[in-house]
Amino acid sequence: MNAMLSVPVIDLTAQELVSSALSKFRAGDTISTRAALDAIRRTSPACQDSDDDLVELIVMTAIGKTMGVMFNHRAR
Repeated sequence: MNAMLSVPVIDLTAQELVSSALSKFRAGDTISTRAALDAIRRTSPACQDSDDDLVELIVMTAIGKTMGVMFNHRAR
């Protein structure tokens, strides 16, 4: 008899994804919006939030943790 484990799929909210991406940094660090977006998209490729919406959350979260923000997500 083959028993399959039922593993629930957990969809993280955009805020949870941003918090996770920024958790690797400390107060006083500068966050790259491009690097944060890339980390979020790698973690959750199915995330349907726009880059602009995610950048807004990144900025709000970073400022709340006294981090600097480098706006480089549109530079390629």
